[in-house]
Amino acid sequence: MHRWIFANGGSRKLIITIDGPAGAGKSTISKKVAKRLNFLYLDTGAMYRACALFMKECHISLDDEDRVSDALKDLVIEFYQGRVFLNAKDVSRQIRTPEMDKAASQISRIQAVRDKLSLIQKKIASGSDTVAEGRDMGTVVFPDADLKIFLTASPEERARRRQRQLAKQDNIISFDIILQQIKKRDKADIERPIAPLRPAKDAKIIDSSNMTADEVVEEIIKLATR
Repeated sequence: MHRWIFANGGSRKLIITIDGPAGAGKSTISKKVAKRLNFLYLDTGAMYRACALFMKECHISLDDEDRVSDALKDLVIEFYQGRVFLNAKDVSRQIRTPEMDKAASQISRIQAVRDKLSLIQKKIASGSDTVAEGRDMGTVVFPDADLKIFLTASPEERARRRQRQLAKQDNIISFDIILQQIKKRDKADIERPIAPLRPAKDAKIIDSSNMTADEVVEEIIKLATR
Protein backbone atom coordinates (compact mmCIF):
# COMPACT_ATOMS: atom_id res chain seq x y z
CA MET A 1 0.00 0.00 0.00
CA HIS A 2 1.57 3.28 -1.08
CA ARG A 3 1.64 6.20 1.30
CA TRP A 4 1.71 9.57 -0.39
CA ILE A 5 4.43 12.03 0.52
CA PHE A 6 1.95 14.76 -0.39
CA ALA A 7 -0.22 16.54 2.14
CA ASN A 8 -3.56 15.92 0.44
CA GLY A 9 -5.98 18.33 2.07
CA GLY A 10 -9.55 17.12 2.29
CA SER A 11 -11.12 15.71 -0.86
CA ARG A 12 -8.80 17.42 -3.33
CA LYS A 13 -7.60 15.07 -6.04
CA LEU A 14 -3.90 14.35 -6.45
CA ILE A 15 -2.12 15.51 -9.61
CA ILE A 16 1.20 14.42 -11.08
CA THR A 17 2.40 16.40 -14.10
CA ILE A 18 4.89 15.03 -16.61
CA ASP A 19 6.16 17.66 -19.01
CA GLY A 20 8.95 17.55 -21.54
CA PRO A 21 9.93 17.88 -25.21
CA ALA A 22 8.61 15.79 -28.08
CA GLY A 23 9.85 12.20 -28.11
CA ALA A 24 11.02 12.11 -24.49
CA GLY A 25 8.75 9.17 -23.74
CA LYS A 26 6.09 11.11 -21.85
CA SER A 27 3.17 9.06 -23.19
CA THR A 28 4.67 5.68 -22.38
CA ILE A 29 5.87 6.77 -18.95
CA SER A 30 2.66 8.60 -18.04
CA LYS A 31 0.50 5.62 -18.96
CA LYS A 32 2.64 3.26 -16.89
CA VAL A 33 2.72 5.56 -13.87
CA ALA A 34 -1.03 6.11 -14.05
CA LYS A 35 -1.63 2.37 -14.24
CA ARG A 36 0.69 1.64 -11.31
CA LEU A 37 -0.99 4.24 -9.12
CA ASN A 38 -4.51 3.68 -10.44
CA PHE A 39 -4.69 7.30 -11.61
CA LEU A 40 -6.39 8.74 -14.67
CA TYR A 41 -4.01 9.29 -17.60
CA LEU A 42 -4.59 12.67 -19.25
CA ASP A 43 -2.89 12.95 -22.66
CA THR A 44 -3.03 16.69 -23.27
CA GLY A 45 -0.79 16.50 -26.33
CA ALA A 46 -3.44 14.36 -28.01
CA MET A 47 -5.95 17.12 -27.36
CA TYR A 48 -3.87 19.65 -29.30
CA ARG A 49 -3.36 17.15 -32.10
CA ALA A 50 -7.09 16.47 -32.25
CA CYS A 51 -7.82 20.20 -32.28
CA ALA A 52 -5.40 20.67 -35.18
CA LEU A 53 -7.01 17.77 -37.05
CA PHE A 54 -10.42 19.35 -36.52
CA MET A 55 -9.25 22.61 -38.09
CA LYS A 56 -7.79 20.69 -41.02
CA GLU A 57 -11.07 18.86 -41.59
CA CYS A 58 -12.89 22.22 -41.44
CA HIS A 59 -10.43 23.66 -43.98
CA ILE A 60 -9.36 26.37 -41.54
CA SER A 61 -5.81 27.67 -41.77
CA LEU A 62 -3.95 27.66 -38.46
CA ASP A 63 -2.68 31.11 -39.41
CA ASP A 64 -6.23 32.45 -39.23
CA GLU A 65 -6.58 32.84 -35.46
CA ASP A 66 -10.03 34.44 -35.66
CA ARG A 67 -11.53 31.51 -37.57
CA VAL A 68 -9.73 29.00 -35.36
CA SER A 69 -11.05 30.70 -32.23
CA ASP A 70 -14.59 30.82 -33.60
CA ALA A 71 -14.53 27.13 -34.58
CA LEU A 72 -13.66 26.04 -31.03
CA LYS A 73 -17.31 26.23 -30.04
CA ASP A 74 -17.96 23.15 -32.20
CA LEU A 75 -14.99 21.18 -30.88
CA VAL A 76 -15.60 18.16 -28.65
CA ILE A 77 -12.66 16.03 -27.49
CA GLU A 78 -13.18 12.94 -25.35
CA PHE A 79 -11.10 10.05 -24.02
CA TYR A 80 -12.47 6.54 -23.67
CA GLN A 81 -10.51 3.37 -22.87
CA GLY A 82 -7.27 4.92 -24.07
CA ARG A 83 -8.74 6.14 -27.36
CA VAL A 84 -9.14 9.77 -28.51
CA PHE A 85 -12.46 10.87 -29.95
CA LEU A 86 -13.01 14.04 -31.97
CA ASN A 87 -16.70 14.92 -32.17
CA ALA A 88 -17.55 11.24 -31.48
CA LYS A 89 -15.08 9.93 -34.11
CA ASP A 90 -12.09 7.80 -33.08
CA VAL A 91 -9.01 9.67 -34.35
CA SER A 92 -6.39 7.92 -32.22
CA ARG A 93 -4.38 6.84 -35.25
CA GLN A 94 -4.95 9.91 -37.41
CA ILE A 95 -3.42 12.30 -34.88
CA ARG A 96 -0.16 10.33 -34.56
CA THR A 97 1.56 11.61 -37.68
CA PRO A 98 4.43 14.06 -38.27
CA GLU A 99 1.92 16.43 -39.91
CA MET A 100 -0.26 16.54 -36.81
CA ASP A 101 2.83 16.79 -34.62
CA LYS A 102 3.82 19.98 -36.44
CA ALA A 103 0.26 21.29 -36.52
CA ALA A 104 -0.17 20.71 -32.78
CA SER A 105 2.88 22.85 -32.09
CA GLN A 106 1.47 25.62 -34.28
CA ILE A 107 -2.06 25.59 -32.88
CA SER A 108 -0.77 25.51 -29.30
CA ARG A 109 0.49 29.07 -29.80
CA ILE A 110 -3.07 30.38 -30.07
CA GLN A 111 -4.29 31.67 -26.72
CA ALA A 112 -7.95 30.85 -27.33
CA VAL A 113 -7.04 27.23 -28.02
CA ARG A 114 -4.93 26.98 -24.87
CA ASP A 115 -7.68 28.57 -22.79
CA LYS A 116 -10.35 26.14 -24.01
CA LEU A 117 -8.22 23.01 -23.68
CA SER A 118 -6.89 24.08 -20.27
CA LEU A 119 -10.45 24.39 -18.97
CA ILE A 120 -11.25 20.90 -20.25
CA GLN A 121 -8.07 19.51 -18.68
CA LYS A 122 -8.81 21.09 -15.30
CA LYS A 123 -12.37 19.79 -15.35
CA ILE A 124 -11.23 16.25 -16.10
CA ALA A 125 -8.56 16.35 -13.36
CA SER A 126 -11.02 17.70 -10.80
CA GLY A 127 -12.85 14.39 -10.78
CA SER A 128 -9.99 11.94 -10.44
CA ASP A 129 -6.40 11.52 -9.26
CA THR A 130 -4.53 12.31 -12.45
CA VAL A 131 -1.24 11.94 -14.29
CA ALA A 132 -1.26 14.85 -16.75
CA GLU A 133 1.18 14.68 -19.64
CA GLY A 134 2.11 17.68 -21.78
CA ARG A 135 4.45 20.64 -22.12
CA ASP A 136 3.01 23.18 -19.69
CA MET A 137 1.12 21.04 -17.20
CA GLY A 138 3.35 21.93 -14.26
CA THR A 139 3.99 25.53 -15.25
CA VAL A 140 0.58 26.76 -16.43
CA VAL A 141 -2.34 24.33 -16.19
CA PHE A 142 -1.58 22.71 -12.83
CA PRO A 143 0.91 25.01 -11.04
CA ASP A 144 -0.12 23.51 -7.69
CA ALA A 145 0.38 19.89 -8.76
CA ASP A 146 1.54 17.52 -6.03
CA LEU A 147 4.49 16.23 -8.04
CA LYS A 148 6.02 17.78 -11.17
CA ILE A 149 8.30 15.83 -13.49
CA PHE A 150 10.22 17.25 -16.44
CA LEU A 151 11.18 14.30 -18.63
CA THR A 152 13.80 14.85 -21.28
CA ALA A 153 16.34 13.01 -23.47
CA SER A 154 18.88 13.96 -26.12
CA PRO A 155 17.47 14.96 -29.54
CA GLU A 156 19.21 11.97 -31.13
CA GLU A 157 17.69 9.47 -28.71
CA ARG A 158 14.27 11.04 -29.12
CA ALA A 159 14.60 10.79 -32.92
CA ARG A 160 15.47 7.09 -32.65
CA ARG A 161 12.45 6.46 -30.45
CA ARG A 162 10.16 8.38 -32.77
CA GLN A 163 11.46 6.49 -35.80
CA ARG A 164 10.74 3.15 -34.11
CA GLN A 165 7.27 4.31 -33.10
CA LEU A 166 6.40 5.41 -36.64
CA ALA A 167 7.80 2.19 -38.12
CA LYS A 168 5.34 0.19 -36.00
CA GLN A 169 2.61 2.18 -37.74
CA ASP A 170 4.10 1.33 -41.16
CA ASN A 171 5.23 4.94 -41.50
CA ILE A 172 8.87 4.76 -42.59
CA ILE A 173 10.77 8.07 -42.30
CA SER A 174 14.54 8.62 -42.28
CA PHE A 175 16.35 9.32 -39.02
CA ASP A 176 17.78 12.63 -40.29
CA ILE A 177 14.35 13.97 -41.22
CA ILE A 178 12.90 13.05 -37.84
CA LEU A 179 15.90 14.55 -36.02
CA GLN A 180 15.49 17.85 -37.85
CA GLN A 181 11.75 17.84 -37.11
CA ILE A 182 12.44 17.31 -33.42
CA LYS A 183 15.03 20.08 -33.25
CA LYS A 184 12.68 22.44 -35.07
CA ARG A 185 9.81 21.47 -32.74
CA ASP A 186 12.01 22.04 -29.68
CA LYS A 187 12.98 25.51 -30.89
CA ALA A 188 9.37 26.43 -31.60
CA ASP A 189 8.14 25.14 -28.24
CA ILE A 190 10.91 26.82 -26.25
CA GLU A 191 10.60 30.17 -28.02
CA ARG A 192 6.83 30.47 -28.27
CA PRO A 193 5.49 33.53 -26.39
CA ILE A 194 2.58 31.63 -24.81
CA ALA A 195 3.44 28.94 -22.24
CA PRO A 196 6.94 28.13 -23.54
CA LEU A 197 8.41 24.69 -22.89
CA ARG A 198 10.46 24.80 -19.69
CA PRO A 199 10.67 22.94 -16.39
CA ALA A 200 8.64 24.28 -13.49
CA LYS A 201 10.88 25.74 -10.79
CA ASP A 202 9.96 22.90 -8.45
CA ALA A 203 10.02 20.12 -11.06
CA LYS A 204 12.15 17.00 -10.75
CA ILE A 205 14.19 16.71 -13.97
CA ILE A 206 14.74 13.19 -15.32
CA ASP A 207 16.99 12.58 -18.34
CA SER A 208 15.85 9.29 -19.84
CA SER A 209 18.50 9.10 -22.58
CA ASN A 210 20.16 6.08 -20.97
CA MET A 211 17.21 4.75 -19.01
CA THR A 212 14.58 2.17 -19.85
CA ALA A 213 10.92 3.10 -19.55
CA ASP A 214 10.59 0.86 -16.48
CA GLU A 215 13.54 2.56 -14.80
CA VAL A 216 11.96 5.98 -15.34
CA VAL A 217 8.64 4.74 -13.98
CA GLU A 218 10.32 3.37 -10.85
CA GLU A 219 12.07 6.71 -10.30
CA ILE A 220 8.77 8.58 -10.49
CA ILE A 221 7.01 6.08 -8.22
CA LYS A 222 9.78 6.57 -5.65
CA LEU A 223 9.31 10.33 -5.82
CA ALA A 224 5.55 10.00 -5.43
CA THR A 225 5.43 7.43 -2.65
CA ARG A 226 7.35 6.11 0.29
